[in-house]
Formats: sequence, C-alpha cells, structure tokens
Amino acid sequence: KKTKEINYKIGNHMNKNEMLEQSIENTNRLLKIVDKLEQRIATLEKVLESHAKCIGRLAHDKENRNEQS
Repeated sequence: KKTKEINYKIGNHMNKNEMLEQSIENTNRLLKIVDKLEQRIATLEKVLESHAKCIGRLAHDKENRNEQS
C-alpha cells in the first residue's frame, strides 16, 4: 500500500500498457523527426554539391580570363 501511495505521488500512476503505448508513441515521434532531418540533410548535400560545381566553374572561368589578358 505504501509503495502505491509513493508511486502515485511521484507521478507513476500509469499502468504498464499506458507506459508502453506512450513509449511507442514517443519513439514514433522521434523516428519521424529523424526521417525529416535525414531528408533535409540529403537536400542540403545536393545543394552544396551544386554550389561547389558552380564555384568551381566560376573559378575556372576567372583563371581563363586572367590568362587571356
């Protein structure tokens, strides 16, 4: 009886099924967040690669102009 009172006072009043459901829910939320972050990282990697190519081309064009002058 004392243990039940103590558990209730510290907020441990959910049964095991409720705790499991909440844990699964939290895990699913985290997985969705991780998935979105992975998608954003992939997009940023593509953009970064594209920008690097553009910068490389600009640098090459600039070198060619300097050599022609």
